[in-house]
Amino acid sequence: MSAEPLIEIEAASKQYVTTGGLVDALPPTDARIAAGQVTALVGVSGSGKSTLLRLVAGHETPSSGRVIVAGHDLAMLSGRRRDRFRRETVTYVSQRAADNLFPQLSLAEHLRAGASLRPFEVLGIASRMTARPGELSGGELARASFAVALAQGAPLVVVDEPTAELDRTTAGDVLAAMDDAASQGQTFVVATHDPAVIALAGNVLDLTRQRPETTRAHVREWVPGEVALRLHDVTKSYSGATALAGVSLEVRERELALVFGRSGSGKSTLLMVAGGWIDPDHGTVEPAATTWRELAYVPQRFGLVPELTVEENVDLPAQLVGAAPVAGLFARLAIEELRGRYPAQISIGQQQRVAIARALRLESRIVLVDEPTSHQDPVHAELVWAALGAAAEAGAACLVATHELDARHRADRWWPIEDGRLRDMSWDQAPGL
Repeated sequence: MSAEPLIEIEAASKQYVTTGGLVDALPPTDARIAAGQVTALVGVSGSGKSTLLRLVAGHETPSSGRVIVAGHDLAMLSGRRRDRFRRETVTYVSQRAADNLFPQLSLAEHLRAGASLRPFEVLGIASRMTARPGELSGGELARASFAVALAQGAPLVVVDEPTAELDRTTAGDVLAAMDDAASQGQTFVVATHDPAVIALAGNVLDLTRQRPETTRAHVREWVPGEVALRLHDVTKSYSGATALAGVSLEVRERELALVFGRSGSGKSTLLMVAGGWIDPDHGTVEPAATTWRELAYVPQRFGLVPELTVEENVDLPAQLVGAAPVAGLFARLAIEELRGRYPAQISIGQQQRVAIARALRLESRIVLVDEPTSHQDPVHAELVWAALGAAAEAGAACLVATHELDARHRADRWWPIEDGRLRDMSWDQAPGL
């Protein structure tokens, strides 16, 4: 392994112009990153991790300072030389797995002639080489985008939150593939909140300048209300593959309920059926239909309107019906200072909290949330869980899908799901056992 720096970052900073003025996306930063190792970029949400990755990958140029990769001062490269650098020297893996792949191509069609299939084998998706991205589950999509990146064979791989939406087992496969590729000489720069990724890294660069205040968990006294959502014997299949098999559950007013399981276990499908966006093949969902005011939904891909500011995104549902403000909602999710920015000008973790704030804006009777803390650092994850708990305490029936097993202690009730089958939990079973 070479000790020579592959990457030299000299007082590099990045600013963006917004309607409210200049935003410091990355304060001046210095770093030296050696070839052939894994470097973890850590820091609270919004500290500049994703911005630094884009600078290193040549997707953007610094507002000041220099970023030198493999001897190239990236700000000095012409358009043609920059394209060649991005084609031959670096592979960039976005947080949004779907953005890394062409929807019309199968996984095999993404690869150059003679590309190694080893990453697909290590990640357990070699059997899906003929599938297109739209035919993959969320977990499969994340693994596929990472496998395609590794198969390109670029000396430098820049990765944004590779395990954010993966269960521990699948994340372990990703880490094994990364470790294997690093042992063969590839260099990785990884933005992450995951302690397992940090433990794997030979170098850690912390971008945190100011840490947010920690929030103590609020212990709620659960007083269940009427049943707000009920699924009975629900089944759903896609192209012969079973996504849900005989699922039955009910969620009551003032309840925070969890469904947890591995990637591809059926969690997202369950939420989509519960919300009425997908019809079950068999079984019933009550209520069979709701107005958009009565049911709020936060998908893994957020669905923010890019042309609207953070404040306009959060308030859009309320403006449509003339609803009164919800006191403290922006502060509760630490997005107060982001009001005037647009989604593209904030981090993925911040976007996720904006989407959650929008879902809570109308104080709907039913709230469905898919992987609410997948892009959050520990401090901001506590804020998210506190906000969901407050919504339940105020009367909402909250159903959350997550792969985070440790989240069970936050719930009034929880159910594990595996291969589309839900294990029934008794009313008096204590969460967290």
